[in-house]
Amino acid sequence: MTKESVAPPARRSTPPPPDKALLADAVEEALARLREARPHLESRLDRAATIVVVHLSSAARTRPIRCRIRKDGRRAYLVSSLTSGGAVYEVSPLDWSCSCPDYRRRGAACKHGIAAWILANAAPRTVPQTSEETAQSDEGDGEGAEASEPQQEPSGELTYDQVEAWLKAQRWIFAKTRPDNPHSYTLKRNTDDPEMFDLVVRFINEKGMNYVWWGATYRQLVAHGHCHWTMSGPGQAILVNRKDLEQVKRDELRNKGGNGIQWRWLHGNVEEDRTALRREEQGQYELGSGG
Repeated sequence: MTKESVAPPARRSTPPPPDKALLADAVEEALARLREARPHLESRLDRAATIVVVHLSSAARTRPIRCRIRKDGRRAYLVSSLTSGGAVYEVSPLDWSCSCPDYRRRGAACKHGIAAWILANAAPRTVPQTSEETAQSDEGDGEGAEASEPQQEPSGELTYDQVEAWLKAQRWIFAKTRPDNPHSYTLKRNTDDPEMFDLVVRFINEKGMNYVWWGATYRQLVAHGHCHWTMSGPGQAILVNRKDLEQVKRDELRNKGGNGIQWRWLHGNVEEDRTALRREEQGQYELGSGG
């Protein structure tokens, strides 16, 4: 057997690197949506954008945002501070809370959580799924593995953008029987594709955030300015509910649902918002009583 007759060792295929131009465009789009929906976060959005720019322009091993997969399958985003040397903060994708002093003091969205959210929402369209080549074993603390980009796997073949577009296109019916809890719903029987309905329900239940309403926990997916939830899983759900995020914010300020402020990223200064809401409701009451 000659040296020439021995085939070279097979190389493991590696996924192509993310297209930085596409990722940058996706980041800009996600940032634009945030600026439109949360104008009161302007200064924190600017600081978050700086973190993302540094992330995209850095070598893989020095990027400030990393995704850690823990033993139980949960993900957490580790964000290195650009101003406090050596500090690394943990961001939870369940509610985008952060371990940094700013989040603990304000109890509201910080630059680290916003930066992780931006990449998590931009990456699915441009970054290959985590694989043996893109995740490293984290045997030092036994916590799991890390990936260089935060990622959200689609349910089945769906992406977040596809689910958002589907939800936006449905016919929504206002729930007249629940004036105390203003929301709308769309029925499975009214959809053109019941199979797609089930895939969307699955996506909501897998990717949604926990939300407690009078002791019951629902998985709620935020898309197109609304939160969406179902009462059961794929194959069983007959409708999808949705509620405007402004209504969610008002419900939390009034403590409807019995669990207070759950999504702090919806709010600016909670006490100021409560005061403004009380004044608005008092004005409506006085107008009504004067009629």
